[in-house]
Amino acid sequence: MTSNPRFRPDDLWYFAYGSNLDAEQKEFRTGPIREGRKCRLLDHRFAFNKRAAEGLVYANVMPQAGGVVWGVVYRCSPAALNLMDDYEGVRGGHYVRTSVTVVTDASERLDAVTYVAGQDFVCAEGIPDRGYLDRILRGAEGWGLPAEYLRSVKALGTSMLLATK
Repeated sequence: MTSNPRFRPDDLWYFAYGSNLDAEQKEFRTGPIREGRKCRLLDHRFAFNKRAAEGLVYANVMPQAGGVVWGVVYRCSPAALNLMDDYEGVRGGHYVRTSVTVVTDASERLDAVTYVAGQDFVCAEGIPDRGYLDRILRGAEGWGLPAEYLRSVKALGTSMLLATK
């Protein structure tokens, strides 16, 4: 993955856990990735419970004591995050930009923002579109997220119970 040490004082970290794990999608949405780091969000769980059009569901994170959601933090300018707000439907309440703290592989704690499903868009957990699930898995593999975690996301996305727990 790309890394550019150019730091701007107003940069923020953006924690991606869903389809924006796919570097190609992230770059299409907000421009070149200047820096990305594998990390985890503690005391949360991954879910496919964000209601979308035509019965589709998208990824979300939910608070859960002891839970872990793996992902990537991207260094982003405020302008890049404003673009991401548009893609994530912030103005329509689909997702809400939320502050979180993530932990990197080097045990560094970073303050970041992420997108959590808006209250009116949380639904029963379901099965996502296969292309959407594949994009998440492809991105997660590309960033080297743990194989066991990838298996659990795939199991959630294909309606299998987490037999690997």
